[in-house]
Parts: sequence; C-alpha cells; structure tokens
Amino acid sequence: MQGDLTYDEFRSRLSIQDVLIDAGYQFNRRDGLRYPSYVRVDSHGRRVHGDKFLVMPNDKCCFQPPQIRVFGIVSFITEHPHFFREYRKGMDPYRLVNLVCNRLLNNPIESAMRKIIEPRRNIKPFDIKDYSILNYKKYDIDNIKKFNPFFKDRMIDIPTQQAFSAFLCLAYRKREGNDNRYYRNLSFPLRIPGQDAVVGFEERGMPRLDGQSGYKGKALGSNSSEGLWIASPNKTPLKEASHVLWFESAYDAMAYYQIHSNEDKGLSDAVFISTGGNPTVMQFRGGIKEASNACHHLCFDNDLAGNQYVENFNVELRHIKESLPKVCEDMKEYMSSLTRPDNIFSGEGELLPDNLYEAYGKWFDETTELYSMRDSGLCCEDDIEDQKEKVKSLYDEYRNMMFDKLCIGQENGRLKVLGEYAVPEWSLNAIVNGDYTGLSEEESSILDNFISDHFPEGFIADVDTENVNEFDNFPAFGTRRYDSHGNLPYEAVKTYNVRFVHPHQHDGEALPNLTVKRELPQLGCKDWNDYLIKQEKSHLENESLDKDEEKTVSAGLDLDGNEQVEINESEETKRHHKLGR
Repeated sequence: MQGDLTYDEFRSRLSIQDVLIDAGYQFNRRDGLRYPSYVRVDSHGRRVHGDKFLVMPNDKCCFQPPQIRVFGIVSFITEHPHFFREYRKGMDPYRLVNLVCNRLLNNPIESAMRKIIEPRRNIKPFDIKDYSILNYKKYDIDNIKKFNPFFKDRMIDIPTQQAFSAFLCLAYRKREGNDNRYYRNLSFPLRIPGQDAVVGFEERGMPRLDGQSGYKGKALGSNSSEGLWIASPNKTPLKEASHVLWFESAYDAMAYYQIHSNEDKGLSDAVFISTGGNPTVMQFRGGIKEASNACHHLCFDNDLAGNQYVENFNVELRHIKESLPKVCEDMKEYMSSLTRPDNIFSGEGELLPDNLYEAYGKWFDETTELYSMRDSGLCCEDDIEDQKEKVKSLYDEYRNMMFDKLCIGQENGRLKVLGEYAVPEWSLNAIVNGDYTGLSEEESSILDNFISDHFPEGFIADVDTENVNEFDNFPAFGTRRYDSHGNLPYEAVKTYNVRFVHPHQHDGEALPNLTVKRELPQLGCKDWNDYLIKQEKSHLENESLDKDEEKTVSAGLDLDGNEQVEINESEETKRHHKLGR
C-alpha cells in the first residue's frame, strides 16, 4: 500500500515516551532517578504503586523495575495491547502496532476490511448460551417430576434434591441437523473456584431400560482441568467454608448428604465438591487455595484409584504449602504492596527490610549501569558481558535472600521469635541444656522466674557466641547491687546474646488451619451412592418384613388355641380356599 511506513521508520521517528504517554502513563518529575520515569495514576490522581517504566537514554526503549526485560516501541505495544484505544479482542498485535504508530505520526492508512477465517476446531469452547436450561423448582410438582427419573434409580430422595436445587438443572441442546431433536441431560454446573462463570457441565443421562446407569460425562468444551461442581445447601461460599467434602461425582455428594444430614445438622453449611471423574492438579490447587482454612474431607471411591486421588491431594497440598510465601512481621508491609499477588518481586523495594533492601539496591544499581553501558556505545563487548554476569550474580543473591526470607520451598515458616536477650554466662548451661548444676538457690529462682514470665509455653534457645559483652551492667536478669548514688543497676557480668524462639509456633505459616480427613463408605461399598442404595434397599426389605409380620398376627384362625395366630395357621385358610376351588 502506498504511503505505508516500516517498523524501522516507526522506531526512527517515534520515541518510547510518545508511546508511554499514549498508553496512559505520566512523567513523574519527583522520582529523582537517573532515567526519566513514567507512572500510571488512578481515577483520584494517586500514583499506582509498582506500575512504573524507566526510559533508557536513547529514548527508544524502556523497562519496568525490578524486571530486567527492555521494551522497544514495537514490543511495548504488542506486549501491552489493552493500553491502546485501537485494540480489539482477538486482534493481530502487529496490526495494532501499525494502527497506533501511524496515528501518532499523523499518517492516515487505508481501513481495509479483511475476512478472517478461523481454523476449524474439533472442540468448541463451552458456552452456556448453546443450551436451553430448565432449573429445579423446589415446590413445583410438575417440575420435580421432570427431574425425578434421573434420581429414582439412584434412590436420592426429593428433600435431598431440594437441598441442592440451586446447583443442578436440565440442559437441552439441539442435535446437529434440522430434525428439531434435543439432547437432554441432568447437568451439574462447573465453576473455577473463586469465579462465578459456568465453565462446563458434569452430565448424567436417563437410566437405560436394561437397568444400566446411562450416559455420564462432561459437556463438550468443558474446562475439565479447573472446573468443579461446587454446591452447598445453605449456599456457603467456598472461601468461607469450615468443611469441604470432595467426591468423584455429584451423585455421590448428594448420596453422602442424604445418609448423614439427619445426624449432622451442620452439614447444610458444608461445601460439596465434585471433580466429575479423575481429579486434576489444577482442580486440587484451586479448591485448596480458595478454602485454605477448611477441613477437607476426601470422600473419593473406596478403590485403588480413590486411594491414589487421596495421595495426589496430599502431594499437591504439600507443593502449595512449599510454594506459598510465609509472611513474617517485617515483610507484611512489602507483601501488601505487591501489584501482582503471584509475583513476590512486584512490590515496592523501599518497604523491604534493611538487608533485603541493600541487596535489591545493589542489583538495581548494577542493572542501571548495564543499560547505560549498552546504550553509550563507548564500552567494549567484553566489559558489557562482565557487567551482565555481575548483574546476574547480584540478582541471584537477591532472589535467594527473598526465597529464604519467605521460606519458599518449605512447608512452614520459621519458628516464631520470642525475643533476644543479653543472658548472663552463668545461666547458659541451664538455658541450653536444662542443667542447673553449680547454680545457687537464688540463681535458680531468678532464672525460673525469667523463663516463666517470658516463655510460659517453652522455648528453644539460639546462642550467638560471637556477640559477647564482657562487662554488661544491664543483663536480662541477675542479682542487683546499689551504687554509690543509691541507684539500682544490675551487677556487671559477662553476657551472651541469646535468641529465644517458640518450640512449635511458626511465624507466617502457610495454610495453618487446613486439615485433611479421609472418609470411606461402609458395608464394603465402592462409593457413597452404592452405599445409599444398599442402605435404602435394606430399609425397604425391613419395612416389607414388618408388614408381613403384622398380617400374619392379625389374620387367620387360632387352630391350636394358644391365643396366637402362627404363620401356618394363617396359611391354613388359604390352603382350604384353594382346595375348595
């Protein structure tokens, strides 16, 4: 097309500052850094912390600290398309570069409409609009009759159906072709934990005439890797649940509720989860993170696969505990400043504790120096490579310190620090080893009082042998002596700095209240629905026997005169009737 500009022309005629301003960033005069700083502000004119770009000296590139990656004009637009008004969902990012850069250069371009043909895919992503939905109505008999055939053979009663009515439906989808026929299935909506959108259906078909359970599966295009059926009779949000029960099918979850709801009235507040088959890592991860303070009841099938799912759950739970940061007191302010919660390096560096801030500052300064060396054109390649290695080494050091501080890679944080005290040398053996040998009665009493006042739940002592004070007038405890002015200082003694930590409490535990409990159906049943069916059949048989017994006692002739009608006497009349015929 005549008049088209190339990317090289965009780079030569535009500065990265033009693009940043068009993307909604403002020049920050108060930043005081070596390079120009551009920040984003909110609707109240306040700066959005962590959303900052620094412009390189050549005015063609920028970077976002603490990230090392440098963005040019083209890469900035393609990586941040949503910043620009020309962007539309699904747009080719390089088409967007042309539109934005030509507009900034006031170069009109032909608006050509091209038909874009999407490649045919075998599976279309799930869309609930493709279905006609019939919701369960608790008090509409005609409506309930349409659902009951799906539950009758499963022996799931109407009160249980009503308890879960908000979390099931009949979904109709037209068959391919123009025959006006529909698929109809009992459908349990799948959702990603923490989100409201329906991302699929766990589906169950009508039972077959031969007694088989019929179709079971998931709707076409369902998000099977993350989506879960999440239901609660009292509509308790998963995040607020005290008890979360995991199953392989929604039928099993409803069966469990029917079996236990009369005994456990609090079960209505619990949250029931169905994975719709083999549980995935992402399903476990989403449920655990959303319900991090709950007791998770693993009610998977009583077979080899079900036991494996329990092992998989515990493995994923351990991985989550290891990956989550354990936030101690001096890191809380920094962690609250994260712009991306899943990135521990996206907070405000100024809020880090002193040792971490020092490591961060060294890496940041050397990174800035590296960019300066690259852009100056005055440094040889060997010097630049040496600087790269230095930056990488400093970043690795900073990263390792962050991981160590947040105990990433460990299931729990460090033991809670109870305090650091200057402890007299005479008491060290008793504190560390519990050996009071050589202590006077007065010294033993002083030490015991100190321990009971400060560490009533016990302690672990860590002695800093390098931090010694030969003449300490103010130890943590000890005998007192008046001086010549009548003041009451401690007697000067040799002391060691001792850090006391709690014997079992951790500072910044990951998922501290989450517990796991395995639950299995009884009577040798494979799953909870089988257990319910066996229980209901046994109950019906007992009722039938009770009715037969009542009939034998109340009907018949007392032939032997013992004031009771036995079964053979009751049958006697029937035999005579048959003979009479």
